[in-house]
Amino acid sequence: MDVAALASGLRALAAELPATGLAAADDHLDRALAELREAARESGAELGLHRLGAAREHLAAARTRLAEAGTAVDDYLEAIGAAAAAAGAAPAATGPAPKPAAAVDPRQWWTERVDELCRRTGTPAPAQAAPTALFNELLKAAADGSAATYHRRLRDAGPETGVKLPGLAWPLVRALAAEHLGRAPTARDLPVLRDRCADRVRALVPGVDAEHLAAALAAACTLGPARRRGDAAETAALGPALVAALHRLPRTSTGTSERKGRR
Repeated sequence: MDVAALASGLRALAAELPATGLAAADDHLDRALAELREAARESGAELGLHRLGAAREHLAAARTRLAEAGTAVDDYLEAIGAAAAAAGAAPAATGPAPKPAAAVDPRQWWTERVDELCRRTGTPAPAQAAPTALFNELLKAAADGSAATYHRRLRDAGPETGVKLPGLAWPLVRALAAEHLGRAPTARDLPVLRDRCADRVRALVPGVDAEHLAAALAAACTLGPARRRGDAAETAALGPALVAALHRLPRTSTGTSERKGRR
């Protein structure tokens, strides 16, 4: 291979480095961070801000290394005296032109995670809905026992609206838990509340585990952080399901019995 062909090949490889895709990903992450920060102001739940921040750091490092790789190619070509040849030569066609990279879908992670949590699939149909309207629709689906509708509405709402659901759900979860117990819930009530809600919640969100269900109850009842926390999609999925499950529980006489025992 002569110098001109080598230079041309290196230029072609450098042109295929995914700088445009990384820039688009960075833009999507930036918008997602802005949405999560807004949602975090309305909710005490863990919304994955630290994970998204770490993803941006990794992406920034990748973009830096990509830029360094492009510079290294330029420096090498200049060092061997082939910069001009590379600029003027075109690589020989060896096959059909490569297809343009597919556009990055910023909602894909949400769709895949909601499908996993609800253990259902389908073709997404993105729909705009105000957080309150979405919350009410999910409550109705939960009350009707329609897991398919619950999954579809949550999936199609996307992360922009979905991450705001805990801000609507947690105050109701806290109030309903207190109504059920007859007093404000404490940390020792979490296993009881979790077990009494588990079947109804898992009928809608079968992919959630017991520890994350307890973590959501702890966050809603402001009983301190749990050892493990769910991601933003899981937290959003659990909110309306927990409200619906607690709403179906009868009020107990626990608080009354405890007060009588202390007399």
